Amino acid sequence: MTRAVVITGAAGGIGAALCERMRLDGYVAIGIDRNPAPAADVDVQLDLSKSDQLVELGQELARDYELKAVIHNGAVQPLGRAGETSLGEWIDALRVNVIAVDALTSGTRENLATNDGSIVAISSVHGRATSGGVTAYATTKAALEGWVRSAAMDLGPDIRVNGVSPGAIDTAKLREGFARWGDESAETRKAVLRQRTALRRIGNPSDIAGAVSFLIGGDARFITGTVLVVDGGATARLGSE
Repeated sequence: MTRAVVITGAAGGIGAALCERMRLDGYVAIGIDRNPAPAADVDVQLDLSKSDQLVELGQELARDYELKAVIHNGAVQPLGRAGETSLGEWIDALRVNVIAVDALTSGTRENLATNDGSIVAISSVHGRATSGGVTAYATTKAALEGWVRSAAMDLGPDIRVNGVSPGAIDTAKLREGFARWGDESAETRKAVLRQRTALRRIGNPSDIAGAVSFLIGGDARFITGTVLVVDGGATARLGSE
C-alpha cells in the first residue's frame, strides 16, 4: 500500500508547506480542507466541523493507504471578547480546532498503530499566552494541547501524539490581520513582532513543516505528549521587557 500522511487545513500557507515537506519526505500528501488545496497530492474538500464525516473519511483512507501520520493543522479564529463571542462561534471553534483531530483519530488509529504512526496537532502560542479579543481561539488551542497530552497516554505505545505551537508565521492569514491596521500600521506591527523574537524575524511556513517532519520521524521515537514551541523565542521573553 502507498505510504501517506493526512493533513487538515491543507489550503493555507502552513498546510501547503506541510504537503510539500511530506512529499519531499516520501509520502503522499492527503489534504483535507473546505477550500481547494492545490499543494496536496490527494485533495479532499470537507468542512472540518462535520465530525461524523471525518470519522468516515478516516476509515476510508485507512483502507486505501498505509498511514504514517495525521497532522491537524486546520483551525478557525473567531474574533470576540469573553462574554461577547456567539454560541455558534464557540461551537464551530471547538468542532474545527479540537474535535476534528479526535474524529480523524477515531477513523485512522488502527492503521496508524500498525505503521509506527504519529499524530501531530498544530496549536498556537495563544494556547499559553494570548491577547484580548480572541477568547474562543485561545481557549480551543489550550484545549488542543490538553488533548495532545491525554491522547498520548491513551494511544501509546503504538502511536505517538505531539503538538507544534507556532508563533507569528508569514502566511496570508497573518498578512490579512496586518491589513486591518492600514499600510503604515501594518509595517509597524511587523516590526514589533520581529523585535519580540530572539531571532528578530517572523517565521516561515517551512519552519513549522520542518518541526512536524522531525516529530513524525525516527529521531523523535522517544517523544510523545509534547508540544514543541516554534516561535523564534518570543514566548521565552519576560513580559515586562
